[in-house]
This record gives sequence, C-alpha cells and structure tokens, in this order.
Amino acid sequence: MTEENRPEQNEQDATEETQETEVSVVSGAAESSDESPGFAFGDDAVQKYPTQVQAALEYAESNKYEYGPRLRELELIWNVISVEPMSNGIVRIRIEFMPVSGFRGDPGSEYMDIDANAAVLARRQINSVKENSPVVLMGITAFSVVLAVVIISMMTVFKSEDGDPLYVAGRTLWIRAERPISQQFIVHSGADLSGTIHTWAMKPDDEENNVLAYIEVTLINQSSGTVNLVIDESAATLQDGNGSNYDPVNTIVRAFSAEESPTFNVPEFIPMWGTLKVNEGEQVTGMLVFEVPRGSTFREMRWKASDSAVIRYQ
Repeated sequence: MTEENRPEQNEQDATEETQETEVSVVSGAAESSDESPGFAFGDDAVQKYPTQVQAALEYAESNKYEYGPRLRELELIWNVISVEPMSNGIVRIRIEFMPVSGFRGDPGSEYMDIDANAAVLARRQINSVKENSPVVLMGITAFSVVLAVVIISMMTVFKSEDGDPLYVAGRTLWIRAERPISQQFIVHSGADLSGTIHTWAMKPDDEENNVLAYIEVTLINQSSGTVNLVIDESAATLQDGNGSNYDPVNTIVRAFSAEESPTFNVPEFIPMWGTLKVNEGEQVTGMLVFEVPRGSTFREMRWKASDSAVIRYQ
C-alpha cells in the first residue's frame, strides 16, 4: 500500500465503523420501540386488535357524511395506519381513506377512539382527501366562466331600483349585491369550451369552524363607455356583524371535481372571477364567495374593483 492510498483506506475503515455504530443504534431504537406495550402498525395492528379495527372500519363506512358531499356517494377504501393503546382499555385507531378508482392525490386521514367493547367513543378527521388539481380543465373552465358571465348576462334594458338598499350607484357603475347566503359547501355545474358539463364543489379551508357565504352581484354600465374590471381577492370585502372584514376566495383555484349534491347545489351559480369588460348598456352577473366563521351575520359588502360602493345589510 502506498502512502497516498493509506489515508483513504483509513478513512474507509472509519466510515464503515461509523456505519456499523449507526446500524447498531438504529437497531437498538427499533428494539426499544417493539417493547412499547401494544403499539402496532398496519397489518400487525389489524391482527392485534381485530375487533376494534373492524368496529372502526365499519363505522367509517356507515358514516361517510363526515367526508363531505364529494366523497359520501363514492366507493372508498380504508387502510389502517396504526393502533395506539390508551387508558381503560381504549385504543386510538388511525386510518386513511381515499376513493377506490379514478383518484390521484393524497389520501385523507382520521382517528377513532374505540373501547374494549368495540364502541366508538370519538372520531376526528385529521386531513381531507386532496386531489391533484385538474389544471388544464380548470383553465379551460375558468375562461368559459368569464365568457359566460359576459355573454349570458348582457342586457340593455334597465329598470329603476329607487329605494332598494341593495342597489347602489358607484362612480361609473350601478351595483346590486344580494344578501349573503351561507352553507358548508357549494356545488355547481359549468360547461367547458367544448360544451361538456362538469360538476364542481368548494369548501372552507377550515371546515371545522368556517362556512362559505356567496353573494350574487350584478354590475350595470348604463353610460360610462367600456369599464375594465379585475375581479380578484381585492375586488370587494364582506364585513360581518362584529366588524371583521373578509376578502373573496378564488372560486377557480378552490374548485375541485365532485359528485352532484342536491343539499349543497347552488342553481345557476356562475363564479365572478378574472378580467371583465363591461361595455356601455351592458350588465354582468356572477357570484362572489367568502369564507366566514359559522353563525356570522353580515353588515355590509364594499365593492372596490374599478369603482367604489357600499351595500349595507343592516
């Protein structure tokens, strides 16, 4: 062995010794974990706690309403992640769930606390199923939505709305904003450029504490030439009864493919989002959506896109 090679050999020997030490440490940690009384993962958990696992899976399958409108009608599959023993014979079973077919994305997860008699004591969803966004289709649908707002809603005959507090004049536009309607989910249908109808849904980011409030907004240009509008998170604010303000949510990004749900369906829902041009003698109508706390009351909506107007609800 040459002098040049000897240091390299020493370094290699040291590295192998370090790796052996690390393997020994990891092995020791694994042995320590195995000694943790009753904790089990995957198939091992199913074998150790068959009665409780079966109770959890049957309960999940019988109570799919907890997953929301887009999943409750689908065929789902559940996998046991782990079982953790707790006090008084109770075990906490963690499971993940996802659609059986046609699904690409991250599964949802939840846990249930089951007692020794296989009774479900508690259930909590940790993560919702997250589908990969159909970017191309959403882009096409977004373009179609904006187009629909302009073309479908064109009108040249206006009637006086004197005395209506929901109908106010801005600097260049007349604006009418219906009273907000709150619900847990919003489900609607829309056609892409080929005319194919898709069912879309939206939900709050914080499903436990919030709901969605939608407002039908009509913008009327009676005599101001062409008005260019950018409808985004800065287009308006919704103020609740406590004085807190909320910005519109992006109804295109938030939308995900879903099954029909009569309970949450909003007929003739057209998202108002993106860049619009409203010529003189035309009007556009669409929906703004806000995420607000459950039980909110509403004081006013303030329009800010290329104009300024306040619609008061109290």
